[in-house]
Amino acid sequence: MVEAGFDAGLDVVIEKPWLASDAVTQRLDAIRTAKGKLAAGHYEYCLLNAVEAWRDRQAGDGLRFGGRMNQQRPGRTGLPALDNLGTHLFSIHEYAAPRSMIASIECSYQQPDDRRVWLDDGGRRVAEVDLLAGDEPIIQRFVTRFENARLEEEFPWGLRFARKITADVAEWRRSLATHARPAPPIPTRRTEAHP
Repeated sequence: MVEAGFDAGLDVVIEKPWLASDAVTQRLDAIRTAKGKLAAGHYEYCLLNAVEAWRDRQAGDGLRFGGRMNQQRPGRTGLPALDNLGTHLFSIHEYAAPRSMIASIECSYQQPDDRRVWLDDGGRRVAEVDLLAGDEPIIQRFVTRFENARLEEEFPWGLRFARKITADVAEWRRSLATHARPAPPIPTRRTEAHP
C-alpha cells in the first residue's frame, strides 16, 4: 500500500507499529527517495512542547528514561500493548532523549488512562511529561509539519525511524524474556497486558 501511494505520486503516513523488514523498509525508502516523496510514522506525542524541550536541551546523557502508557479501553485485536502503545514511548525516547538508557517501559490495556514519560538521574526524577495533560493540538502539528516538509531530513519520523522503533520494541521484549529481572535502580514495574 505504501508503494502504491508513492506510485500514485502521494506522500504517505504509515500506521504504527511498522512491521516491514529492514529489506522492505530500505526498498520502500529508495522508492520514496527516487520519487521525491515523504513517508512518516504517526508519532504525534513527539510534538508535545515538553517533549520538544527535552530534544532542544539534548536531554539524556547519563539519565534513565522511563515511560508508561496505559489506556482504559481495550486494545486493537491481536496487537499487544507494547507494540501498539509502547511505540509512542520508544519514539519519544529516540526523538527527544536518545542518549538516555531505557530503564522502564509499562504498557497495558483496560487500566486507568495514564500516559507519561520521565527522566531519572541516580534515582531522582529530573523531568516528567504527562502526555495527557493540557490540550495541545499535536495531531494538527503533525499534519502541518508533514505537509510543510519536503525532505526526509525535515521530518524525522520517516520509514527508517519507524523501523528503528519497531526494532527497539522487539529488543526490549527480548530483554524482558531472556534476562532475570534484577531490582531496577529506580522503583518501577514492567508490565505488558494483552487484549
